[in-house]
Amino acid sequence: MTKSWRQSVQERTVGVMRWLGMQQTGVGLPLRILAYAGIWWIITGGDGGWLWGLPAVLVAALFNPFPTTERWRWRLRGVLAFVPVFAWLSLRSALDVAWRAVHPSRPLNPALVDYVWNVEGGHARVFLANLINLMPGTLCVRFHEHGMTVHILGDPTRTMAGLARLEAVVGRLFQPLGEKDD
Repeated sequence: MTKSWRQSVQERTVGVMRWLGMQQTGVGLPLRILAYAGIWWIITGGDGGWLWGLPAVLVAALFNPFPTTERWRWRLRGVLAFVPVFAWLSLRSALDVAWRAVHPSRPLNPALVDYVWNVEGGHARVFLANLINLMPGTLCVRFHEHGMTVHILGDPTRTMAGLARLEAVVGRLFQPLGEKDD
């Protein structure tokens, strides 16, 4: 019996994820060291700072903040729906910052609000918490099991509605392995 291309791609994806998720020793550790060193090099603009960077890279690689116990994948339709949302949030945030710089009298209403998770899975929650920082006037300041605390600069009601819409998009993006794509 021949495998469909989808099964073949899924098996290869699972194999790559297993390879990338190796334990602290073996190929996984050197790969993480290289990845984190590359990130450090990009952040510093290639100017070095390796006196601080090397210890940071080694600690990050040894205490990998990306556990691989939960298996997941992105849904194709979710990715296609997410790309325009990401582009719009990036553009809107840039315009909001520029507008606030030019018009400093724009009203600010800073507040800390608690947002309760609806999306399942650790990877989706971390992705959402990082993505929230792209929304105009929002910053995820605390992340916990039941939700997150978000610092906002604008109207809390409007921001919470935007967070709920963004969470729905992220929920459609992630899918545990084993579930069929829609």
